[in-house]
Amino acid sequence: MSVELSDAARNANFIAKEPSTQSRIMLGHKSSVLAAAFFKDGRRVITSSSDKTLRIWDVQKEALVGAPFEGHKGWVRAVAISPDDRRIASGGEDKTIILWNVDNKQKTLDPLVKHARDVNSLCFSPDGKRLASGSSDCTVVVWDAETGAVLATLRHNSMVLTVVFSPDGLKLASGSKDNTIRVWCTNDTEVLLEFNAHQDRVRSVVWSHDGQQLVSTSYDQTVKFWNSSNADQIGQPCAGHTAWIYSLAISFDNSFIATASCDNTVRLWSTKTHQQIGQALGHTTWIGCVIISPNGELLMSGDGDGKVWLWSIKDILEEYNAEDRLKEEQQRLLTDAAGNVLSTPFITDIDQNDIQAQLRNENSDNCDIKSHYSSETHAASSILSLSSSFDSLPMNPTVCNACITGDLHTAEEILTQEIDTDGDNCNSYASRSIVMARNSDWDQALRDAVNSIDIRPSLMGCISKGIALCGKGQVWNAMEAFDLAFTFATHDSITINLLLLIKAIALFNAGHREEAIRRVQDLAIACQHLDTLSCNVVNSYLHVQLATIAFENGRYLEAAEQFTEVLITNMNMAGSSLRTALCEPRFKIFTVLFGWGLDSLWQAVHQRQCDAFLRADQVIEAIEAYQYMMHIFDEAEKTSCLGWSTTFKQDCIARCVAKGKEAVAANDQARAFKLYSAGIGLDPSYDLLFVHRSNENLRRNLYTEALSDAEQVRVISMIFIIGLTLSCIGDQTQPFVSYWVPTKARSALRGTSL
Repeated sequence: MSVELSDAARNANFIAKEPSTQSRIMLGHKSSVLAAAFFKDGRRVITSSSDKTLRIWDVQKEALVGAPFEGHKGWVRAVAISPDDRRIASGGEDKTIILWNVDNKQKTLDPLVKHARDVNSLCFSPDGKRLASGSSDCTVVVWDAETGAVLATLRHNSMVLTVVFSPDGLKLASGSKDNTIRVWCTNDTEVLLEFNAHQDRVRSVVWSHDGQQLVSTSYDQTVKFWNSSNADQIGQPCAGHTAWIYSLAISFDNSFIATASCDNTVRLWSTKTHQQIGQALGHTTWIGCVIISPNGELLMSGDGDGKVWLWSIKDILEEYNAEDRLKEEQQRLLTDAAGNVLSTPFITDIDQNDIQAQLRNENSDNCDIKSHYSSETHAASSILSLSSSFDSLPMNPTVCNACITGDLHTAEEILTQEIDTDGDNCNSYASRSIVMARNSDWDQALRDAVNSIDIRPSLMGCISKGIALCGKGQVWNAMEAFDLAFTFATHDSITINLLLLIKAIALFNAGHREEAIRRVQDLAIACQHLDTLSCNVVNSYLHVQLATIAFENGRYLEAAEQFTEVLITNMNMAGSSLRTALCEPRFKIFTVLFGWGLDSLWQAVHQRQCDAFLRADQVIEAIEAYQYMMHIFDEAEKTSCLGWSTTFKQDCIARCVAKGKEAVAANDQARAFKLYSAGIGLDPSYDLLFVHRSNENLRRNLYTEALSDAEQVRVISMIFIIGLTLSCIGDQTQPFVSYWVPTKARSALRGTSL
C-alpha cells in the first residue's frame, strides 16, 4: 500500500518514519547488517552482521529461525549459500572463512585461513565444488569447497571488494579498490579481461543470468553495464544515488536491478533503459546490502542499525505503473523532498516536541554517521570545524594551553575569575565544566554545563553536558545532550564528524567501549570520500586505551596483541601516518576535552608493546619489538626513553638467561639457542650469553660456531680487563679486581670445553 502523496513528500528525507512503499522490518541483529543471501526456496534468508553473528530468517513469518551462527571474532562482512542450500560460507574482519552446516549450524571444516586481511566477498561456483573469496589483502582465493584446499590465488593491485562466478562457472569476475574489474578463466586462472570500470573503487559486481553482461556499482555513485566478452560499456550509467553504492542485486528475469547506498536509499533500475523505477525506498540510515528473492516477489535490505527490511516488488512496480498524472505529481513532490534533504537542518526547528521525539530515537546515531546534514547556527563563535577546531574553540587561549599542558588548577582559577567577573558568560561555564570533567569532578562539571545552557544554549554547553553526564554514568541523557549539539552545527559534514567523534569518545569513557569503537569505525567507512585521518587517530587511541586496560588487568598477551594491531593499522593507513598525524595541531582539541597525550602516544605504544610481550613471557617477541622500535625512532626519541630502554634490556637479558636454562633442562636446545641469540642481538656486550650459546653449539656439534662464541667471550672480557686495569692504576687498594676478571674469563672458556 502506498502512503498519501503529502506523506511521501513530507517523509522523503533521511529521518522519514514511513517510506512511500510499505515495508516490513525484522529485528534481531545488534548492529549493522553487512551481507545477505536468499535460499532457493525464497522463504529463508541468511544475514551477516558487525555483531559477529549470522542469522537465518523466515521472511513469511517475519521471524528468526533458531539461534545465531557464532564463531567469528570480528565483523562478518560476507556470506554465501551453496547451490544445494546445505552449506553457508561466511568471512570477515577476523580474516577467516567458516563453512557451516545449515541444519545443525556446526562448522563443516576448520576455518579456512589464507587471507592476511578482511574477507569482503564470497561466492560458490554453480556446481558448489569451489568457493571464491575476495580480501583486503588484494587477493582472490579459490578454494575446494569440500576439503578447504587452496586451488588458486589471484591478485589485484588493491583490496578486492567483490567476487562472483559466471552462471556457467567458467569465469570469475572480481572488483577492486583499484577501480578495475577483472574476469578470470576458472580453469587456468588466465586473466580474460581487465578494465578500468569506474572513477572510484568497484564495490559490487553481478552477472546477468544469461552470462552476457556484467553490472557493477562503485563509490563514484554510478551503476554501469558491460559486455562480458569484450568489456564494452552498454548504454549510459544509472545515476541518481547521492553517496556511495554498497550493494547490487539483479532480478532472476534480468529485467531490473536493485542498488543499496550510503544515501539511505534502495533504488530499482530498468536493465533496458537504465532509468530508475519508481521512487527511492527510504531507510532511516545507510544500507549495507540488498538482495532479490528467486521468485522476484521480495526485495530485502539490511541497514546500519541492524534492521532487516522487506519490500514487496509487486507493490513497487504497481506504484511505478500508476497513472501518468499521479506519477508526475509524485516525482515533483519527491524532488522537493530530496531538495529538503540537502538543505534542511539535521534536526528541524519546526516543532520542539518533534525534535525531542527524534532525539530519543537511539537509531539516529548511525543516521548521524552516514549522512550530510545542515542546521541553524545559533552562535557563530561556538562552531567547531575539524580543520580549525582548536583555533575556533570558544575558550580562553590561556585556558586552552593550560589544559594541553595539564595545568588544570591554573585553568580552573582563570575560568572562576571570568565567571566572578561576568556571571552571564556561557562559554566560561562550559569551559570550566570541561576542566572539572578532566579532574573527574563530575557533579561540578554537570552544574557548570547546566548553568552554561541556562544562560544561553550553545555547542560547547551541550558538549560539556554530554561529557559530564557520561562521567556520571547517565549515558542515555548524555546522548540526548550530544544530539542537541547538532542543532548548533553548520551543514559542513566535517563539523558533524567531529561532534560524532567527541560523542563516541565520551561513550567509550563511560564504559561502552565496543559500541564507541563501532561508531568510530562506521564513521570512517562513511567518510572515506572526506578526510578520514581524524577517525583513524581516534580509533587508534581508543584501541590503545583498550590495550592499556588489558595490560593493567594482567592480560599481557592480549595487550601485546592489541598494541601490535594498532601499529599494523598505522602501517596500512593511507596518506599521513599515525606518527605524523598525532602531532597535528587540529587534534589538540582531544587533549583539551579529554586529556589525551597525543604527542607521546607513538612512543608510548611501542614501549608498552615491548613491556606487554615481556610480561607475557614472550621474550623473543619483546626483543624483536624493541629492535624494530629502535630502528624507526629518531635520536631525540631514543634519548627520551634511555632510562626505560636500559631497564628493559636488562630485564630481557635476565629473562633470556633464565628461560634459556629452562629450555636446556627441558632438552629443548633449539629454543635455548634462540633465546641466547635473541639476547645477544639485544646486547652483544653481555659475555655470559655467549658462554651459554657456545655450550649449546657444542651440544649440537657445531664446533666452529662454539669457538666463535668463545672468542667473543675472550674479547669482551679482555676489553673489560683493560678498562678496569687502567682505572686501577695508582690504586693499590683494588688489586683483586684485575685478578678476578681473567679468572672468570678462563673459567668461562674452560666451561666451553675448548
